[in-house]
Amino acid sequence: MLSLTVISANQGETYYTAENYYTNEENQAHSGWWGQGAKSLGLAGQVQGGDFKNLLHGSHPQGHQTLSGRKIDPERHRAGLDLTFSAPKSISLAALVEGNKAIEQAHRTAVTRTLAIIEERYAQTRVRTPEGRQAIGTGNLIVAQFQHDTSREKDPQLHTHCVVINATQLDNDRWQSLHNDILFKQQKLLGMIYQNELAVEVQRLGYGIEPRANGQLELRGYRPDDLQTFSKRREQVLAAVEENATAQERELATLMTRAPKGKEIPREELQAYWQQQAQALKLEHPQPQLMDWQSQPKRATQAGLTHCAEREAVFQREQVERFALENHLGQQCFDDVQQTLDTDPEVIHTHDQRLTTQTAVLRELETIRTVLDGRGDVGSIASPDLVEAHLRDQGLTEGQVKGVMLAVTTRDRFIAWQGIAGAGKSYALNQFRQIAESQGYTVRGFAPSAEAAKSLGDSAQIQLVETVAALLCAQPVEPNPSQPEVWVVDEAGLLSAKDALALVTKAQAQQARVVLVGDTRQLSAVEAGNPFKSLQQAGMATAYLTQSLRQKNQQIKAGVDLIAAGEIAAGVRQLKPYIQQVSSQEARAAAIARDYLALTPDERKKTLLLAGTNQERLAITQLVRDGLKAEGTLGQSLTVKRLKARDLTDTQAGYAHHFQPGNVLIPQASYKRLGLEKGQHYEVLATNSHSNELMLRGQSGAALQVDPAQIKRKSVYEVEEMEIAVGDCLRWTRNDHALGRRNGQEFEVVGLEEGQVMIRWGRGELGCFESSELAHLDYAVVSTTYAAQGKSAERVIGALDRYVGRESFYVAVSRVKRELRLYASEDLDRLIERVERSRAKENPGEVTGINSGRSQPADLPLPTNLNNLVAMASQQANLSHTRHDNRSNRQDRGVER
Repeated sequence: MLSLTVISANQGETYYTAENYYTNEENQAHSGWWGQGAKSLGLAGQVQGGDFKNLLHGSHPQGHQTLSGRKIDPERHRAGLDLTFSAPKSISLAALVEGNKAIEQAHRTAVTRTLAIIEERYAQTRVRTPEGRQAIGTGNLIVAQFQHDTSREKDPQLHTHCVVINATQLDNDRWQSLHNDILFKQQKLLGMIYQNELAVEVQRLGYGIEPRANGQLELRGYRPDDLQTFSKRREQVLAAVEENATAQERELATLMTRAPKGKEIPREELQAYWQQQAQALKLEHPQPQLMDWQSQPKRATQAGLTHCAEREAVFQREQVERFALENHLGQQCFDDVQQTLDTDPEVIHTHDQRLTTQTAVLRELETIRTVLDGRGDVGSIASPDLVEAHLRDQGLTEGQVKGVMLAVTTRDRFIAWQGIAGAGKSYALNQFRQIAESQGYTVRGFAPSAEAAKSLGDSAQIQLVETVAALLCAQPVEPNPSQPEVWVVDEAGLLSAKDALALVTKAQAQQARVVLVGDTRQLSAVEAGNPFKSLQQAGMATAYLTQSLRQKNQQIKAGVDLIAAGEIAAGVRQLKPYIQQVSSQEARAAAIARDYLALTPDERKKTLLLAGTNQERLAITQLVRDGLKAEGTLGQSLTVKRLKARDLTDTQAGYAHHFQPGNVLIPQASYKRLGLEKGQHYEVLATNSHSNELMLRGQSGAALQVDPAQIKRKSVYEVEEMEIAVGDCLRWTRNDHALGRRNGQEFEVVGLEEGQVMIRWGRGELGCFESSELAHLDYAVVSTTYAAQGKSAERVIGALDRYVGRESFYVAVSRVKRELRLYASEDLDRLIERVERSRAKENPGEVTGINSGRSQPADLPLPTNLNNLVAMASQQANLSHTRHDNRSNRQDRGVER
């Protein structure tokens, strides 16, 4: 475990010097200077109190001047950071109770290796540049190490305080203060590096390890009671916080429960006391065995890359490293992980020190190539004259007319409608559908979710609608020239790179035309990539619908229009009357619930409540339901067990330690060899991280053992109790075609009787279900911003937390027609800073410069085969342009580009 604490000079002097905590004779023997900065100052060996005190105050160790040469304000000076590396309890027992010096040295080695990484990567200061103050690496630190061996409760607790002095040296020999932000950002990774290197060292000594939750470890061989008896401090912290508390909450609890330092006890007395406890427990220390440990970094690194690449096309190196260490603790040296990342031909290092993969780049290029290859590949559906005649007197905006004209007259297989929120895309699609069907085309509609597909079908009157996933899973069919198809893909901005490539490949094979409809200003897919943006940048024919028809309040409309046009600060300031700062999440939730409950029942039906995160959504929901109960709107209630989806990547779901007893696993395909049937519920009874196996119990009651990595297609859930009441507005969270349920479909509870639940949905349809059939549901009175994309309402009341970005803010404010109330966690200026920052998914081409519209940076190292593909893609794009131009010379014009 690694904790970081900022210390002031006065704190440092009283805590580390005045109480002789670090400089008494015994502790001084366990101290030492470390780092290139210390070496530059001639500091070596044991830490002397005078040198340490001077450095804490920003002075040279000899005290004759400040290190920086500038006057220091004692009240504001930050002395440094205390990095405390705490060994697992089993390590402390072996090192301190058994007296195993080799184990104690393993701890020291792990600390030193972690410090070396910190110094090499994260020793930073800030300097002035023409672009402003920027952080630069210095590669040197001044560190005073103090090894201690007791907790405040006098339990054996091996730990090392590494006091990083707030000074680092530039190349010109000047000293400046450290820039610490990166250390706090990478605290979990650094803690994992320590745990991993410790695991490596003890295994080299012949000891087995047992990985625990969140990448922690214990020596194999100690009983749980052994560890608990010597862990009174941990019991205090756990009693002060909930089990699911954040790291920050646990750190606060640690400080709040910390006992005052008592009188120092001689080491001999402590040792005798520990031995008494050990004898009472009949404690047996594990003994080393002959082990052939070898570093195996490739599997761990590959798993980290696969995990990161599933959700992001471009990601931080540290994300890969952390996943590799957490899930393969002690199976490799960290140096080997770094070397593997540096030399793996699959990995591409970007100019901003991030990573992407060859697979991601190839996928983007292949998608672009397929779309550009479709230029001039089809005939027009109808002539421009027919379009003009059909659209006459339909009241379309200029953008809507251009969109329909492009879709009807284009000779390209793939085109896009880039339309801002509220631009009337669905109405224009209805006009296009009418023309296409009149010319003998079958129009099919697709969307990311079943509910969005249903909405597309209703608004554009498209009869054949389903999810994109259903299209991609369907068996390919032979193209029928007598019944040509047009595929309308709504919310195309939510397509992942993987799905986009599969979609365009399938359309090409089945000779279908494709109209991609969406908005790059709104939210992107959960999975990696932003192909809708990439294809437009690459030159796909696109119609732009830029006039919003949704907002009826002119001031709100002006603000939304400014944001859509990229004038973020001006747009947010235009909306200032509708934004109120409320700092705490609890107060924001209370304000939103109060506003909602003040509305009439009819007004509530026309109101959309928004939250940025699921946690905040549930907090608002609880307060709203409490109010609805108090006023009598919610009636008789029933507690049901619901299944809440675990947010695991496919890679994570392959590890047994990511499961908890009580979780439910549902295979999406049958695995007969494993004894698993598609769609059946299997309860997790136990997990075995060492063998990577799950003990499952099926609905028949039979138990079976499986390796989760062998179940490629599966869903994982945790079971929660959920109260539902007559009057509740709920929604399904999973498709069930047999029961006619759509993911996202809302319904109202209208009756409860003898364990049966009566519901009403849609246009008044009624249904009755056993409570056991209601596993996949959730409250619908509040929506996350992500789930609200595609919706609109007369009024919007929402919360803006510190995670808000450009896309989520735009989605929130563009849902509204007339009334808007937003409660922000920060003031307007800070809100503008956050909203100006895009959180959209990136494409590899944006950071590598590789796509048909960009030149490749000459100094970017790329695999040879990737360079070849770039050349091929560019050549293919030029060929497509030439072919399109030749066809355009022979055919009627009128296609907008």
